[in-house]
Amino acid sequence: MASLKKQSKRLLKDIQDSANHLARLTSDLTLLADTHELALSLKTNIETLNQQLAGLKKAEFNATLAESEILEILDELIDSDPISTLEQRLFAVHADQESDEVGEFFQQLLDKIEKLYSPLLSSIQQLTAMQDKL
Repeated sequence: MASLKKQSKRLLKDIQDSANHLARLTSDLTLLADTHELALSLKTNIETLNQQLAGLKKAEFNATLAESEILEILDELIDSDPISTLEQRLFAVHADQESDEVGEFFQQLLDKIEKLYSPLLSSIQQLTAMQDKL
């Protein structure tokens, strides 16, 4: 079994990669501005956390991670459920339209975002759950 430090590093990389993909998908799209801001915030927080953890030995790494305010921010993200908010927003916009194509487009877009968000959410949940083990 990998050490907690290795597991944490892998999860941080997974979160960073997912946030990067989500940011690229949502960039320059007005309806997805909140989701884009979320992705950028995740990227910034993970970059900051990685800088704080860089070069630390196992015990220091684990202690620094366990005490990090960024884990609290990530935990709050899980509770905020931004995908449901996005879904409500897209379908409210669609309700104003008469085209089934628009609804289909929104559903396809939402599916893509959920595919990116699901592993991101899973990695965040695993990372924040590790806090008790550190």
